[in-house]
Amino acid sequence: MEVSVTYCAKHLNKEKQTPEELFAPTYDELDKKATDWLKRTSENCTVVAALNATVAFSAAYSIYTRRTK
Repeated sequence: MEVSVTYCAKHLNKEKQTPEELFAPTYDELDKKATDWLKRTSENCTVVAALNATVAFSAAYSIYTRRTK
């Protein structure tokens, strides 16, 4: 996947840096933050899914026991 036009990737700024050289130092920090965010989000989703399953199971079980009495 190409993000920018090829000729733009070769341009230099005032410090003689290409876009890749300018972005590379900040990428590591962004990558770490994104990884941490994704881990926290997936943990929270797992907790919510477990709670939903518990409520659904208990509701289904209580309906079943009422019908069998």
